[in-house]
Amino acid sequence: MARKKAESDTTVNIVEVDRSTTEGTSWYNTITSTRIDKWRIWPRGLITLYGIMFWRVTEWFMALPEPTAPQSAFVSVIVGAGAAWFGLYCGSGPAASKDKK
Repeated sequence: MARKKAESDTTVNIVEVDRSTTEGTSWYNTITSTRIDKWRIWPRGLITLYGIMFWRVTEWFMALPEPTAPQSAFVSVIVGAGAAWFGLYCGSGPAASKDKK
């Protein structure tokens, strides 16, 4: 019961801020989805991750003393997927450029 009484005694002050007199907007307030599309963040990030994966698989395969056929097939799949992924990356572009064609 004492707790309820303590909560009811507290008051809340709401302060309004006049934002019309503040300085210009910051860079993080001006980023739009169109700008992110132009930067192609997702495709570049994914192609970078593929490059890291390719590098690690190559290091692993070259460190094997006697690679087996399944291990060679695994590396072939990774390299083949990279060729397909790179082709898709190069063929993609911002959505605005596709509409103009």
